[in-house]
Amino acid sequence: MSYNNLPFQPTLKIEPFTLNIPDKDIDELKTLLKLSRLPKETYENIDAEKKGFGVSRKWLDETRKYWLDGYDWRKHEKRINAQPAYTTKIQNKDGLEYTVHFAALFSNKKDAIPIILTHGWPGCFIEFLGIMERVREQYSADDLPYHLIFPSQPGYLFTSDPPLDREFSLRDVGYLFHELMQGLGFKEYVAQGGDIGSFVSTELAYRYESCKAVHLNMYKLFDPPEGTPEAKQRSGPLTAAEMVEKLQPYGYSLEHATRPSTVGLVVGSNPASLLCWIGEKFLTWSDEDPSLDTILTFISLYWFTDTYPSSIWNYRYSLGSKRDVPSAEDEYQHKPMGFSYFPREISPVPVHWIKQVNNLVWSKEHTSGGHFAALEKPQELWQDIEEFVAATWNKA
Repeated sequence: MSYNNLPFQPTLKIEPFTLNIPDKDIDELKTLLKLSRLPKETYENIDAEKKGFGVSRKWLDETRKYWLDGYDWRKHEKRINAQPAYTTKIQNKDGLEYTVHFAALFSNKKDAIPIILTHGWPGCFIEFLGIMERVREQYSADDLPYHLIFPSQPGYLFTSDPPLDREFSLRDVGYLFHELMQGLGFKEYVAQGGDIGSFVSTELAYRYESCKAVHLNMYKLFDPPEGTPEAKQRSGPLTAAEMVEKLQPYGYSLEHATRPSTVGLVVGSNPASLLCWIGEKFLTWSDEDPSLDTILTFISLYWFTDTYPSSIWNYRYSLGSKRDVPSAEDEYQHKPMGFSYFPREISPVPVHWIKQVNNLVWSKEHTSGGHFAALEKPQELWQDIEEFVAATWNKA
């Protein structure tokens, strides 16, 4: 059943895309894994998970062996290729041309509602594979009431990297993705995202009238907003000890923000290093551990495309020297917003906090699920998106 019929004549040149990693790249990965030295035992890396110190030496050893001898990349490549994917060229406001990669499920109904769903870090567009598969089980292309677009962010996989000679920001990403939606013929659309994808989605909603509503499954808010009971109970700024405690889950983020070159070179130069750095995030941030095959598919894609060093640029804008502190007006989202709360998010934000600083018109609190909502809870997140769109589209 075809979901690849574009509903409108695009103003962009759209090229079909098929993932096909060369055999030599797979062989090189295996050679590097074989040659990677397993570090010696330390107090910290024995039972590291129980101590809260990250992944253990044992986990690295066993997972590396499975990556070498048990994991079948071609099997997962076939699953990825089962969903239609494309690339196109978009010129940014700086005059540079960017390749933008995206997966998509197009409806045969011209009046279907366009939704752009954006991934975060350390994810990529395959976070949404479970949703794509469920949508195809639920709807035929003739019945599908949505056009679903799943872009790869700049610096990830097959979308161009940020430029080498100037700064690049969320505003640039928003512009590229807005131009993508316009170029596909969608005059109006809904934005959805988690993690960094939530920042992109709110940028689209804030900046572009065509984005009529926004649904998020992560919201970044460290302190209770003015007007909430928690804000009234606070006696003053956080103490140094309180700030250190609050930043405990964000050691990786501070490294990304303050030393992106160093960590990019170290982690990006060795597949075992990449396995530890990203594998830990999937284990720590998920409510239930994903399968090794799931973790290794993400990490394999990062490795084959050399994505890691170019995927962490955004952290400088949230915690680094280039951090962008919005004004109170910028902080408030006037467009209709929906929010799905998953309790095992890195730092879950109460729904009433979000409502205080946004036009929150729809929310749902789940009892399980973590940072990778689309991956962990595809059925629940998809149902939330459908309910939110049904509640807001004709009113936006």
